[in-house]
Amino acid sequence: MFEQITVSIPQKLYKRVRELARARNQPVGDVLVDVLEHAIPADKSSTGNQEDDPVEREMRAFIQMHPMLKEKHLGQHVAILNGQLIDVDKDYGALYERIDARYPDQFVWMAKVEVEPMPTLIFRSPRLEAAQ
Repeated sequence: MFEQITVSIPQKLYKRVRELARARNQPVGDVLVDVLEHAIPADKSSTGNQEDDPVEREMRAFIQMHPMLKEKHLGQHVAILNGQLIDVDKDYGALYERIDARYPDQFVWMAKVEVEPMPTLIFRSPRLEAAQ
């Protein structure tokens, strides 16, 4: 079942949608429906409820605060709770002990402030060759 609606969108956005529709060889309406289907989850359970996920929330806060953290605390370990910087220490063990004592039942994001907010991980994969 479809509901017919009228929506005003900026002309530049409409041009992008029209170009995408041409590339897909689909009507503009079908492209818009497809984009909305992918952008809006059918139910909260399919999103993992990221707004309530403390790991996601604190990670986003760390990334957002990273420029300030890098300027003031480069090389140190930081602790973030509820989107706020709550403690800093050069020694991860000392920081962990304080955070564990103060917030035993809460998730606290603890990370070392590096040049980049999230390190790039490189995994080497072994290559097997047939014996000759």
